[in-house]
Parts: sequence; C-alpha cells; structure tokens
Amino acid sequence: MGKDAFRNWFEQYVGGFASGGDAAPDVVKNVRLKKNHSERVVKEILWIARQLDLDDDARNLAAVMAMFHDIGRFEQYDRYRTFVDHKSENHAALGVKILHQHKVLNCLPDDQADLICRVISYHNRAALPEDETRECLFYSRLLRDADKLDIWRVLIDHYRHRNQDANPAIELGLPDTAGISDRVYDNVVNAKIVEARHIKNLNDFKLLQIGWVFDINFAPTLQQVRDRSYVESICRTLPPSGRLTRIEQAVAAWFDKKIR
Repeated sequence: MGKDAFRNWFEQYVGGFASGGDAAPDVVKNVRLKKNHSERVVKEILWIARQLDLDDDARNLAAVMAMFHDIGRFEQYDRYRTFVDHKSENHAALGVKILHQHKVLNCLPDDQADLICRVISYHNRAALPEDETRECLFYSRLLRDADKLDIWRVLIDHYRHRNQDANPAIELGLPDTAGISDRVYDNVVNAKIVEARHIKNLNDFKLLQIGWVFDINFAPTLQQVRDRSYVESICRTLPPSGRLTRIEQAVAAWFDKKIR
C-alpha cells in the first residue's frame, strides 16, 4: 500500500462515519473537524521535515504517521460522543488497535509499521518515554510539533466563532467560568507544561494551550508559533489582568531564549 493507497483507505474509513442521511449532525461536524485536522497535520509535518532537510523516505514516513495519528478519534466520537480520553478511551491506543484490525500497515516492513504505531501511541502523552530509540523519539517530537501547530489553529478559529457556531466537544465540556487556577497560572509563568488533570474551566484550558510553547521541539516550529501569533490570539480571548500580562511576558521571554 503506497502513499495514495494509504490516503484512499483513510478517506474510505473516515467517510464511513458520516455517510448516509442517518448520521447525527454533531457526528458529521466532528468527523469533518478531525479529518481536516489530520490532513493539515500532514502538511505541517512535511513543512517541518523540509526545514530539517529530511530525505524523501523520512518525509514519507512522517506523513503516514501524521495521516493516521488521530485515526482513533472517529470511532471514539462515534461511540462515546466525546474527545475526552479519560471519559472514553485513549484515542491514540484506539488508533493503533484500528490500524492493526484493518491491517493497514501490513504492506510495510515490520520495523516501519511498528515504528509508526509506537509514534502514534505516544503522540498524546504528557511526556515521551525515556526508554525509546532515538529514531522513535525524533519522529514522536516531529509529530507532536505538527499536531500542536494545527490544534492551535483549530482552537483559535473556534474561540473566534464560538458564539455563532458552538461545539462543546472542542472545549471538552469545561465550564466557561471566571478566573484561572493558581497551579495552572504558576506552571505557565514558570515555563512548565500544564497537566490536564489540573484544569478546572475554559480559562485554564486556554492556559494549557499557551503552555504548549514550552513543549515545542524544533526551532522552525516555534518560529511558526510566533509568526502566526498563536499565543497572542489565545490571550485576546482571556480577560485582561495582571496575571495575563505576566503570562505574556513569560512566553515572550521563552521565544527570545529559544529562537535565535
């Protein structure tokens, strides 16, 4: 199964969740959301790969990882009506299971298929395992960077239009209440990753997204984050305060430190 065959399988598999007249509107909307996201992550990972001067084989391998990284999301939403892993099941592990069930990667050498599955299984973890190969960790970092670049775009677009086109699945069902949690704030101003278990409301969730800048692995990716004004765009959706100013200063200092 070559590049076109992988894409054809992807299109056919995903189309099965939103085809026919009996698909619920929220399923159609969120299947489209994740399909478009997956396709854009392929473009993002190829762009990063080119900046890093990866050869054709490495770029092709990365593209397959990106195409299938969220393949578990479709069954997850269809079955549970949520994208929250702890309220349903781990979408990365589910995706690997689906790839095995459908024998999607059987055309590849075993070592490549295994590498793709491991990278997909790690893409949503809070931190990467330390006992992995350099190759696996490299591709995992590449995928995580590409994934974040597009998730930021999706979220910012959602925040801009949420009053006209609400989608609770994107906000993980969090309440839109005032304030931010002390622990979440402290993590961001100290350039630390925010753990999902500490978020209490939508504002905390936005700070978690801002804190992703501290988990970007490659300089070209971080430059894109700054050039696209992702952090500023999220900050504009938060109420002005001294805390928000301090957060903006912490992120600006991080950019200055990491981008030469």
